[in-house]
Amino acid sequence: MRPDESLQLGALYDALRTPAPMPADPAQLTGWMARVEADAALAGLISRVLNSGTATPDEVTDAQALFERSGTSADPTRVTRAYELLHRHAGQPD
Repeated sequence: MRPDESLQLGALYDALRTPAPMPADPAQLTGWMARVEADAALAGLISRVLNSGTATPDEVTDAQALFERSGTSADPTRVTRAYELLHRHAGQPD
């Protein structure tokens, strides 16, 4: 993985580490919890890739499916780019 790609993932990881505040409206709680779960899955993958160098293609696909179902509290364009990077490097130790 190139240094600029690592920096991009690291910056997104920092943004994902703190979930958006819990909504006051109980009707919005389920969607918020789903986004927190999707963001946590991506943050975990990013952390593992940056620290140990790899994630499996299935892990990336599963986490991306969760994002596509649930959304994100981060910028969706940045998240999509992160998944593109993770797919490109999945299964390839750096």
